[in-house]
Amino acid sequence: MKSTEIYQAKREIINYAKKLTLGMSKPTTNFVMDMLYGLAKGRSPLLAEISRALNEDITLLGTLKRLSRNATNFHDYAKLDQNYLAAVQPQLKDDMLVIVDNSDITKPYGEKLEALGRVHDGSKCVTEKGYLTTNITVATSKTKQPLPLYSHLFSAEETDFISTNVETYRGLNRVDQLFGDKKYTVVMDRGYDANDIINFLMQKQTDFIMRLTDKRWVHYQDKAYKVPELAQRRKGKIAFDSQIKGKDYHLKISHIKVTLPAFKGRAFFMVVVYGYGEKPMKLLTNKVITSKADVLRIVKSYLTRWRIEELFRVQKQEYHLEKIRTLSLNSLQLIHRLITYLLGHHAIKIEAGLSFNEILYRKAQCLRQAVRFKFYRYIRGLAAILKFDVSGIRHFKCIEQRHAPRQLCLAI
Repeated sequence: MKSTEIYQAKREIINYAKKLTLGMSKPTTNFVMDMLYGLAKGRSPLLAEISRALNEDITLLGTLKRLSRNATNFHDYAKLDQNYLAAVQPQLKDDMLVIVDNSDITKPYGEKLEALGRVHDGSKCVTEKGYLTTNITVATSKTKQPLPLYSHLFSAEETDFISTNVETYRGLNRVDQLFGDKKYTVVMDRGYDANDIINFLMQKQTDFIMRLTDKRWVHYQDKAYKVPELAQRRKGKIAFDSQIKGKDYHLKISHIKVTLPAFKGRAFFMVVVYGYGEKPMKLLTNKVITSKADVLRIVKSYLTRWRIEELFRVQKQEYHLEKIRTLSLNSLQLIHRLITYLLGHHAIKIEAGLSFNEILYRKAQCLRQAVRFKFYRYIRGLAAILKFDVSGIRHFKCIEQRHAPRQLCLAI
């Protein structure tokens, strides 16, 4: 392994850590630097693995205790989030897709974890012990990589917990402030099909595309229909070929102008997509549809939502997020956020198309050459290079050396 490649990989992480900790104390900066480097090299949320990745001169137990203590006592989230958003702000363009979704971190064998609650495990369709996460990302302009904007781990067992919707509103308010005068479209799965969510977005005059549940009623030509009943009246006049999760689909699409009982006088469009699954996929949007191109743009925008699903998979497969075992809820939230912000760094670098990226992709040694989602290659390539680093990052830290105390001498 070339020493220049190792140095460049380390420098990427160190410079990013300094951006995230701008305005923080030196001990906090060094701690975040340790955590990001350990996560990138060890690809594990376990503090023991992060400690091993640092290769410090002191004992492993000493490093582990220091990281555990700092993670438990970390409360500089406001500055950390502010610095991260400043780093991603240049990536935000007009008319971007903002993807919103919840995920879960299951801990079926956890007993002593703080505020451990019950969550729905989407992969197994069962209720299990664990935590929920609210996540909001944008799809980058060129490569459509998911760039996280908001990510928060929480539990219904917390004393200040109100509801999952409130967590979503907090994230959407942050996104609204971040975009400012720029327009964006919120894309949501059917788990967000609720009048409260729609009302929140309508009050902010935000465009949205939302997948409908079969329980919802809509009005069409002054008659009330359940969504599946109205969808069956349209067989799809627009043909569209697409690839979803690596599988090719031949879709048929129709659109219908509808109203909702809770929003009288407000016009919406229901887009019906046949060919993906046994039942047609039903989408609701407040965007105006005047042509075939508008319909296809809405369908393509919703299909981009699968990018956030890939982001969750990367968190759990590449960084093994569900193996996290710290007892403190604050430590859990910090490690989850640092992993998310590390993925934000990767998304920005992938979008930039730097020459160093090609070196990382080659080091990953993946079988397939042509891929759209490059997170896996970037993460594995970065870890493969850092694996050969034996000096750690202590030379990058600003550690003041104390001088030996001087003895007081009195003239006699």
